[in-house]
Amino acid sequence: MGDPNVHRGRARLRARKIGPAALILILVTGCAGRPDEPIPTTGSSNDASSGVATAPPSPVQATPTPSPAAGMAYVAIGDSVTFGIGVAQPRQQGYPARVAERLETATPSFDELRVLAVPGETAAGFLEQRIDDVESTIGELGERVGLVTIGLGANELLRTRRDPACVADVAGDTCRAVANAAGEDAQAALDAIVVRVAAAVAAAGGHATILLLAYYNPDVEPIAVSTIVGADGVISCEPGDSAPGLNDRIACVGERHGVGIVDLYAAFLGREGQLTGIGEGDVHPNAAGYAVIAETIVGALDLPPVGG
Repeated sequence: MGDPNVHRGRARLRARKIGPAALILILVTGCAGRPDEPIPTTGSSNDASSGVATAPPSPVQATPTPSPAAGMAYVAIGDSVTFGIGVAQPRQQGYPARVAERLETATPSFDELRVLAVPGETAAGFLEQRIDDVESTIGELGERVGLVTIGLGANELLRTRRDPACVADVAGDTCRAVANAAGEDAQAALDAIVVRVAAAVAAAGGHATILLLAYYNPDVEPIAVSTIVGADGVISCEPGDSAPGLNDRIACVGERHGVGIVDLYAAFLGREGQLTGIGEGDVHPNAAGYAVIAETIVGALDLPPVGG
């Protein structure tokens, strides 16, 4: 499907049809208690640098691991955006439910959505405290796991707003150095998360195409633009980039592991005020924003057209 927001890795994605253990998508968004409960989807509408550091479970629902013929599952991992903060009915209006609805329409074998999301969680915090839950869930679902999205990384950056250097001068060199260090932390954690998720899928007997979703701009201030996409305003992993943004670092994780990028920055560009609660001081998407996230993810999948 000709989505201009899909960068590297598209050829691999299109080469695999959606199905048991066919895809892993990585979503990077921003903001996170406890993992959400499993959400059955069938017949239901329940609520829901450049330097890269590398890294070499409590079950969500105790059920026997079924055979691939039993169905296909989608596991959504992340923070408050994955949880669905910003809408009245997260389990119905959040992007995981919207993606699952499209999968259910296009893929007869799809029958289950699991959401593991903790509002406020950083990528580093998720790696330290939550990755075991992900590995257990993937191991439990086995070859049924066809899609995994991960929405982590932006909270490292958002928390720099409370740093004294950034409170004093958000555009100053000291604040930029703080933001750069936060981006390095997010990059290292995301790199390790990709490694752990891919290993869990492989151990479960599956195969994975991995996509990383780059973050939309959470603010209207120019400083936010540069910390998201760097001074050049382009998402890329360039060795000589002295001031990479968060999305550039995400691109480096993707390049290191041979996976693609789905660009939420471009999908939201110029419409941040319409698609989020930024005008009311809330960085989370609204219902229209979650629909755009879901559409962008679905656009990266080689799904048959609705009714086709």
